[in-house]
Amino acid sequence: MQKIDLKLLITALKSIGFTAVATLLLAILHWTGVYPVDAASWRFLLMLVGFFVVHWIVRLALVTYQSDKAEATRKNKAAMWGVAIAATFLLFMLIFVLMYVISPDDFFNADPLNFFIGLAIIAGIVVLGHTIDYIVRITIRTIKYGDQIPDFKEGQNNRQAVFEDPALAHAEPEEDPVIFPDLLEIDQEYEARPYATPEEIQGLTLPKLVEGFNRYLEANDMYYPMETIRSFLAGLACSHFIILEGLSGTGKTSLPKYFAEYTRSNVCFTSVQASWKDRSDILGYYNDFAKKFNETPFLRALYRANYETETITMMVLDEMNLSRVEYYFADFLSILELDARQWNISLMAASTKGVLPEKLNDCTIHIPHNTWFIGTANKDDSTFTITDKVYDRAVVIDFSERKEVVHVQRKEPRIRLNKDQLVSMFETVLAEHPMSPADYNKFSALSGFMYDTFDVNFGNRIMNQIQVFVPIYVACGGTAYKALDLMFARKVLRKLEGRFEENLKQNLAKLEDYVIKQFGKEEFSATLAQIAKLKRKLS
Repeated sequence: MQKIDLKLLITALKSIGFTAVATLLLAILHWTGVYPVDAASWRFLLMLVGFFVVHWIVRLALVTYQSDKAEATRKNKAAMWGVAIAATFLLFMLIFVLMYVISPDDFFNADPLNFFIGLAIIAGIVVLGHTIDYIVRITIRTIKYGDQIPDFKEGQNNRQAVFEDPALAHAEPEEDPVIFPDLLEIDQEYEARPYATPEEIQGLTLPKLVEGFNRYLEANDMYYPMETIRSFLAGLACSHFIILEGLSGTGKTSLPKYFAEYTRSNVCFTSVQASWKDRSDILGYYNDFAKKFNETPFLRALYRANYETETITMMVLDEMNLSRVEYYFADFLSILELDARQWNISLMAASTKGVLPEKLNDCTIHIPHNTWFIGTANKDDSTFTITDKVYDRAVVIDFSERKEVVHVQRKEPRIRLNKDQLVSMFETVLAEHPMSPADYNKFSALSGFMYDTFDVNFGNRIMNQIQVFVPIYVACGGTAYKALDLMFARKVLRKLEGRFEENLKQNLAKLEDYVIKQFGKEEFSATLAQIAKLKRKLS
């Protein structure tokens, strides 16, 4: 929101006012015959006065327009003065040309002495006005506060120090500025109405959660393959960052929306813009001129999650690959790799003076463990390619197809699922039914085949995700081979995209034979489909 610089406004009004009075007094001297000014001199004098007035108006407009932009006024002070001077100079030249066109004969007939004496009268009255104004203010302050003189502050220009009120030396310290007004409102909201932890649902299991969620989707005319719903729940277990990738219109954004509705969770939708370059685009930035932080809906939702710690919060980044993910989301990608207690992002310098919200620690916001980041990504020419760095850290769910529509006439009641109960179900499954050594060894052999054949390897991060994804997927009603199939196709096989070696097609045929022999066509259908797609690109 734009704000007027009151100090600059007062200075401008005084300068314009004194100039208007000086011009009027010169006109009175002219009309009374005390000092006649010839017509040509009047033209030049009025043009200079107009130049001065318009310059101040443009200057005020620029400062007001820039007032809500981070550090704009201080860092661009010279630039804005230059723009103001350029604008008024162009106006000056336009009037100059018009006057010459209208009356070319007597345009340059001004008497230099007559003109400069008139200019001196105007300038002298303006200077006298400012001098009287200064003397009056200093006299009033001296009468009111005595002989105290304000000190010049280091780093400030003399003009600002002269106009500072000496009373400030003995006045009470000014209140610190409110930097986060929206976040402070959230503090007040929870102070008036403290957060109550949702009660756990008795008898809830992962299979019941999957079936209930699927029925809720169908009741709202949304139809997904069961492997997509199972993958979504398993993805929540092994990563706090999930990418829903596929063609437009396949229900990527609707899946987290309806899950939040069904479980009575919080959800924040943020539309990614193509111009995003860094974290300030998603979290906001500190406006040094306005002395406050430009808060975004994303920041407010993340801050609210620090209060509602037992309510699942989904931060949905819609069309996240319209800009490069590793630019604006880089801090989150790095921080989510750390221990959950270290999920902190600095918003601005901790030394910034001002009133801070309750849940910010040294201008740093914490990402609570109840928060998941869900990104939707389209595959078309209008988007950026998601890099391996991002894919490796996320669980990727492919939306290449939709379940056949069968209209169901029923209603499914919502539940209230809290974060601890969801995490507890995950931990119970991992403790009681971990990934079997046989499945682990079989996948390791497949990984070794990939390395020997394609020189494709991956780190422990993906393997750790697989050891969580597979048991949870099985607990949700799927099979271990299908879980391995989905993870291999989405996390490993995609590393071959963009490669066009001479023998790549032959090696893909070898991989296809290996997969069919070890796992079967049905269980590894996603991997075989991806291999077929890669082979088609090479044809």
